[in-house]
Amino acid sequence: MIERIADLRLFALIVERGSLTAAAREAGLSPGAVSLRLSAIERALEAQLLRRSTRRLQLTEAGDQLYRTAMRVLAEMEDLQGLLTGDHGALKGQVRISAPLDLGRNHIAPSLDRLVAEHPGLAVSLVLSDTLLDLNEAGIDLAVRYGRMPDSALQIRRISSNRRVPVASPAYLDRAGRPERPRDLLGLNCLALLRGGGRFDLWPFRVDGASTTVKVTGDRDANDGDLLRRWAIEGAGVVLKSAWDVADDLLAGRLEPLLTAFCPADVDLQIVLPPSRQRPRRITAVADHLAATLRRLDDCLNRVGLGSIDVSVGV
Repeated sequence: MIERIADLRLFALIVERGSLTAAAREAGLSPGAVSLRLSAIERALEAQLLRRSTRRLQLTEAGDQLYRTAMRVLAEMEDLQGLLTGDHGALKGQVRISAPLDLGRNHIAPSLDRLVAEHPGLAVSLVLSDTLLDLNEAGIDLAVRYGRMPDSALQIRRISSNRRVPVASPAYLDRAGRPERPRDLLGLNCLALLRGGGRFDLWPFRVDGASTTVKVTGDRDANDGDLLRRWAIEGAGVVLKSAWDVADDLLAGRLEPLLTAFCPADVDLQIVLPPSRQRPRRITAVADHLAATLRRLDDCLNRVGLGSIDVSVGV
């Protein structure tokens, strides 16, 4: 029989990361050492736990039973440790989080700072990227993501609907004029995001209830959304931004939202977790904390008129 809790932790890590190499990297061991320990566990149980393929590990029936048992035992051990030490509400251990660049810098990082200050035993690792990472391969415990998630195996917790909105500084709009219809953007300096090797210059709108796009032009672009935001604040032109990313700027009057009646609320924001039947309390607590933080942004957007908007207005 397995005699060490450490073996249960290692086996759960292998399953959740989807490869021996990824588990070894996170555990600070060599892949060879992890392979040897997995073989020892299988010998002790007299059962094959994983089927190895060139792409991914697959649980056998015995492995699935062990994984469910391991998660239950590890969760109970975590609760027991809190009971014995008196840290009933304390969170301990590491949580790896992935988030979009702007949202991560402006809202998630400060939120995690507050949580870590409240729970000194908690360690967070924040990976900021606008690229969708493979959660298992990257060793991510939870991710904050925009858009619909194609992988149905992921556990998805929807937070809210977001929208992309053209924004500019009041000073720029006083000089250049305020657009009344999407096509009015053709006369303005529009700063575009570079992504996927191309320029995102087809901005989406809804006009008379139908989806349409406007191809914008401008004198600069960048692959950094926060740089575009700062250029807009400085009065360089109009940028298309997630309303969540500029919520504070809108509330403070640094930026002004444009054409809001034509901007579709079609970008869901959600917390995504790898498949798991049971997970450590610290991961669930971090997910709850981030969800509460991000939902507060809705209040900010409502105050600047970007909450629930009827987007079926014609021109």
